[in-house]
Order: sequence, then structure tokens, then C-alpha cells
Amino acid sequence: MKKSFLLCVFFLFSTNFIFCQEQILEEQIKEEIIQDKLPEHAEVLQEEIPSHKKFTLGFTDHPEVERFRKLYSSEKWSKNLANNLEKGLSYRMYVRHAIQEQNLPPELEYLPIIESNYKTWAKSKSGALGLWQFMENSVKPFLILNDYVDERLDPWKATDAALKKLTDNYNYFGDWLLAIAAYNCGAGALTRALKKSPEKNFWYLAENKLIPTQTAEYVPKLIAVADLAMNTEFYNIDLPTHSEEFEHLHNEKNAVFDYVTVNAAYSINQLAKAMRLEPETLKELNPAFVKGITHPSLNSSIRLPLGTKQVALDALKKIEPYDFPIKYKVEKGDSLWGISRKHGTTVEALCELNGIKENDILRIGKILYIPSK
Repeated sequence: MKKSFLLCVFFLFSTNFIFCQEQILEEQIKEEIIQDKLPEHAEVLQEEIPSHKKFTLGFTDHPEVERFRKLYSSEKWSKNLANNLEKGLSYRMYVRHAIQEQNLPPELEYLPIIESNYKTWAKSKSGALGLWQFMENSVKPFLILNDYVDERLDPWKATDAALKKLTDNYNYFGDWLLAIAAYNCGAGALTRALKKSPEKNFWYLAENKLIPTQTAEYVPKLIAVADLAMNTEFYNIDLPTHSEEFEHLHNEKNAVFDYVTVNAAYSINQLAKAMRLEPETLKELNPAFVKGITHPSLNSSIRLPLGTKQVALDALKKIEPYDFPIKYKVEKGDSLWGISRKHGTTVEALCELNGIKENDILRIGKILYIPSK
């Protein structure tokens, strides 16, 4: 009995010993595997990784991202990037605030750099327009586009529309890289590409040329630019950085306005003069009114400097709206002076209504709007 007991104890002890030895060996093997995968300067890298904590999209080490990161961090490209980020500061702060409010990926702040370099008037060869480069066929239901209003040129409304579109894409595809890709090539095109793909991720689509080259480069460009801009110290790159206090003040100055609503064709230029403002000030706040007037019949919201709403209401009482303008197609031999004489108006009124200058060349077939009063 005693012998059996001792054998049992020995067996248990041996089993535990072997099990512990196996565990130790397994941990050693795991450690060796990890060490094999880590570079020689792993400890240094692990200390530097926190500089990427703000980054949420991931894939900063993808070869395509690295390719564009090298490009944008080169001397020439980094200067252009810094210049565009600085010039677009007013709009970037609005974009950043909107992104934070909606809890969206912070990298989206840099998408207008890829789209337009933060230029509100940018126009592509294919006709995409504005800060977020909306095409005419992609504005609905996000923005208004007609003879008098093109909200693609309004950086504030276009930002709200772009973020709504990106959110819709994300809700549909369930992945931010796919959502961003769809913003570039269209949700329909991306859906068709995914149907042909055995793997439902952006990198597979890009590497196997199932999406256009422009779209395949669009996402890594964004990740590269955002990575550089959000981690300037890590990359030792000279890009604009701004404190939270300055960011808040800039937002207060550039994203909080007063508004008045009208439903007749009022001249933005005349309203500015009646308010004793520089005309350019009001025009910059209302770039969507492409003819320099509000819509003749639909409600139009005029953006104003904060604190000037009553001044604007008083000014509107002093000026008369245009009657519904007449459309005129320019013919061979026409001039602004001749057209103005023919329709009983002035060259100044024609220029103001059509957003042109007196010395502009009139292209045959161009549509001009003629004040009917």
C-alpha cells in the first residue's frame, strides 16, 4: 500500500515537472519567434510608437503608404504640404470640429488635401469642384446645384455634405478604407469591384487592380499625409501645429456666423455696400451664389459676420431685389456694351449679375443673365 502511494506521488510529481518544463519551453519558443520578427532596434521602436497613438485608420507601414510618405516628406513636397495646410487653416479647423462632433476618424481632416489642397475654388479636368471635389452627378441629396447656386463652392456646406457621404459609405461597407475609396470612385463602382473579389478589403482590391489606379493610390495618399501631419515630431517634419486654444479661437472666428433668409434676387455686392462692409468679405462668406445674387424665387440663406444680422436686415430694406433675370445666349459680334444697350441695362449691372469683369472675353454660346428691371 505504502509502495503504491509512493509511486503515485512520484508519478504526479513527474507529470507536473514535465508539464512545467513544457510550459517553460513553449514560452521560450514564443519569445524566440517574437525576437525573430522584431528588428534589431525593437526596444527603440517600442519607445517611439506612442507618437502614432492618434492614428486610427492603421496600415501606416503598408508599402504603398510608405511610398507616398517618402514623397510627401521630401523637401519640395513637404513645403507644398505645409503651405497648403497653413492656407487652409480656417477651413481645416471647421472640418476638425465637425469630425470631432461626429466621432469620425481624425484622418479625414486631411482628405481635402488629397482632393483639392484645401482650395475652395479647385476644379478638376473631369468637372469636380470645390474643397471636397463633388461632381455634378454626385451632389444630390447632399448639396444644391442650379443656375444661381452651387454649394460645392461653399466650404462649410460642402464639408457637412462630404462627411455625411463618407458616413453613409461607412454604414454601407462597414470599413473606413472602403468608405474612403468609395468617395473617390463611387459606391456603385466599389460594390461591383467587391463582387468580383474573394477578399472584401481595400488592399486586395488595390493590389489586384480591381479598382482604378487613382482610387488605389487615393487611400494610401491620405494615410501617408495624415500620418505625417499628425506625427510631425516622430518624422521630424516641419508642418503646421496649433494649440487647442488657438484652434478654439480660430473656430469661433471662422465657423460661427449670423444668417438672414431671403426669397428674391438680392445682389451680394449691393448688400455688402449697404452694410458698409467690403464686398469681398460677404462674397467670401457666400461663394455658392455663382451669379453674385441670391436665387430669384427659392429661399436663400445669406451667411454674415457674427453680430451683423440686424445690420443686414436694415440694409435689405434699403435695396431692391432684381426682377427675375432674362437668359441671353451670346452671339457672334456681341459685346457687353451692345447687350446692355439692347436690353436697357448697364455694363456694370451685367457684370455684377453674371460674376464677370468688363474686359472678360465673351464666348459664343455663353449664357448671360439680364436684369429685367
